[in-house]
Amino acid sequence: MNLARKHFQQHQAISAAEIAAEFGTMQNTNAYEQQLLQLNSDKNRLKNIQSKQNKIELKRQLLPNYKPYVEGILEVKPGVQDAVITEILVWAIDIGEYEFALDIAEYVLEHGLKLPDRFERSEACFITEDIADEFLKTLKTEVAVDITVLERLEQLITDESLVQSKRDMPDEVKAKLYLALGKTEMRFVTGEELVDLVHATRARDFLDQACKLDDKCGGRTDLNKMTKLASKLNAIFNKDESKSSEQSTQPETTNVLSNENSMVNEAEQPEVTNVLLNQNGTPVVDNHGSLVPTSE
Repeated sequence: MNLARKHFQQHQAISAAEIAAEFGTMQNTNAYEQQLLQLNSDKNRLKNIQSKQNKIELKRQLLPNYKPYVEGILEVKPGVQDAVITEILVWAIDIGEYEFALDIAEYVLEHGLKLPDRFERSEACFITEDIADEFLKTLKTEVAVDITVLERLEQLITDESLVQSKRDMPDEVKAKLYLALGKTEMRFVTGEELVDLVHATRARDFLDQACKLDDKCGGRTDLNKMTKLASKLNAIFNKDESKSSEQSTQPETTNVLSNENSMVNEAEQPEVTNVLLNQNGTPVVDNHGSLVPTSE
């Protein structure tokens, strides 16, 4: 899609959203009707594909056609039911475009938009469970994961500005999110540096939360491991900090002693100038042990 076409579609969506905000419905707005017509056509194409992987690939190809419309709606946020918005939310999660999905999710949860009829789970439950499940699946491989997605999702479902009913979900589902957060933090622990203590502590706290929500979530072993590691690293750095504190006062004491010794040595050091010298260069000492001065 070229930039001109994208700009035109986004402008249409903004206009439609402004009308919807005034009249309380997206129905009979040109942008919405056009997108809904296109969406129904694309959904029929998807129905003819049996492979789940092939369905995901087709969604990945089709989703950019809907982005200008979605972005236009999200700019205005009319807060009315929109079948295109909720379907594209599902697609975005399916293909792993999580940041885009969370942009939509924030709008959906804030305004109480309903998912397509085929979904029995609540919106918050679907969003949390599907993203957490995908991350937990990926964490079993060597593929990198972006913890900021999980952190943003956790902030969304704990956002107290949203009505509790809009964030409600089974504890087992929420446990999956905290389990994914804990396991992701564990990946950042690579040694025994101070940063490892930070990640081990965060991992421990997330896993503890997961196990409290669902003791059968599968995080107990990792929780015990991170608890021991956090305690070990905490002890190491507390010990090092204590040593550093003791050593910081040592140089000052040494300098004082050094200065005192210097003053004593200087006081004890006899004046060796203008004294009579032996042939070997040593000073001449009289019977009383005093230096013999040279005659003027």
